[in-house]
Amino acid sequence: LAEGAERHGRHRPAWVWISMLLVCLAAVPLGALGEGARPATAAATVPVVIEEGPADTELPMRVPVNVVHAERSGPIVDLDDRSVAHGGPNAGRLSGGVRLPARGPGYYTYNPATQRPPGGADRRWGTSMLVSQVLALGEWWERTHPRRARLGIGDLSRPEGGAFHGPVVGHSSHQNGLDVDIRLPRRDGVEGPANPANYDRALTQRLVDRLVAQGATLILIGPNLDLRGPADVVVRWPNHDDHLHVRFADPDGTGN
Repeated sequence: LAEGAERHGRHRPAWVWISMLLVCLAAVPLGALGEGARPATAAATVPVVIEEGPADTELPMRVPVNVVHAERSGPIVDLDDRSVAHGGPNAGRLSGGVRLPARGPGYYTYNPATQRPPGGADRRWGTSMLVSQVLALGEWWERTHPRRARLGIGDLSRPEGGAFHGPVVGHSSHQNGLDVDIRLPRRDGVEGPANPANYDRALTQRLVDRLVAQGATLILIGPNLDLRGPADVVVRWPNHDDHLHVRFADPDGTGN
């Protein structure tokens, strides 16, 4: 009987063996096939949680909840009424501020006192609107200039706004969470200090144009930079040949 069954099995059609093999494979757990056999899954649309890297000892920070993984398109503006700019940029304060992560898509931060990254934990605070605009700018830069050096982001404001005191680089403005400094892109692609001799004029002009399109109300440029923009927005100012000083309007009208 066994010999007959064996002879019978040898003469089964090929399709019968294939069907049996498929049934066996279906019973094997997916994990047993190895990591490469796992089916691809679509990216979930969930709030971004950007964590500080190992070089930064700060705790992770959740960025505005309307920033998502799924797409990176257009300015991101989160008008969170818990984040308020009080008074003016030269005599104001900040409540409910949001801290810009030390690094993210398309940008890194730096300390203006040392000119090295990352920016100080107590110098990267702003309204949720300002932080959202900086994140949107970085994402735009990464998307449109993927082979270029990242944007260097300098000071925003203190955690509660107010004046910058101490021996480190100070500001008369940056007091109410609406200002941010941005390095000029360099021709050599180095992520470091720039000046009128080594900055990339074309890239910097694109950066200025983008900031205007995102709604910046003031962009201070140095007197030796060949940049253009709306006369009521792009303004020449001393001591700004190595960075752009950018200001956005306060959405709730509390700050000036």
